[in-house]
Amino acid sequence: MIEPSADGDDLVARSAIEAVLVARWECADLLSRRPPRLAADLLRGHAAELAASPFARDQVLSLALETAARDIDRGATPLQQGAMFLFEGDACGTRPRETIREAVLAQPQPAGAPLDLAAEFERRVAAERLATGELARRMEAEARLQEALWDDPRLAAQPAVRHAILCSVPRLTARAADLDPRRRRAGRQARPRRRAVRRIAVRRLKRAAGWRLALVVLAAAVAASALPIAAALQD
Repeated sequence: MIEPSADGDDLVARSAIEAVLVARWECADLLSRRPPRLAADLLRGHAAELAASPFARDQVLSLALETAARDIDRGATPLQQGAMFLFEGDACGTRPRETIREAVLAQPQPAGAPLDLAAEFERRVAAERLATGELARRMEAEARLQEALWDDPRLAAQPAVRHAILCSVPRLTARAADLDPRRRRAGRQARPRRRAVRRIAVRRLKRAAGWRLALVVLAAAVAASALPIAAALQD
């Protein structure tokens, strides 16, 4: 799970590492029971489902699964390049991000009650039985990951989904503040208001070079996990 104390760039790098681990396990499982072509199709189906998720970590996993499916189609080991699957494109280009931001900010407010991502996040981690303070830190880290990736051009999310990701940032931050009194002042300032969302939308562009540097260290931790998949492909 993502380390709550990490900064935004490190959170993105760690989310890529986590996605590689999950995607490689799914690939190994499918390839042990299905021929490569069908396994690739099933991976793409799962990737399409995750591309509709308002959680940035699901979006990263969607891209990992799509990359793995392409690797299988060309007879290569899925995700042999490790977490670099997320860093092959250009995340720093101003124009692609500006185009995405314009499309996202033009989205109308949803007609019904928006999905409570803070409550959904709590449900996702309920089995871990986190202490209240740890849950607050994890939720705050989730908010920073959402903020870092909502306008990332490498992800497959449509504007309406990206809008939900963006709007979740102040909600997650506010809930973290409610859980931890030490964060309450910051949480009140981050209550979900359209002005707060727009302030997030115009923050600095992320530097992909920093992500690549972090991955040099992190990618070694998952390199060995590709071996069972390679064996399955050879069979």
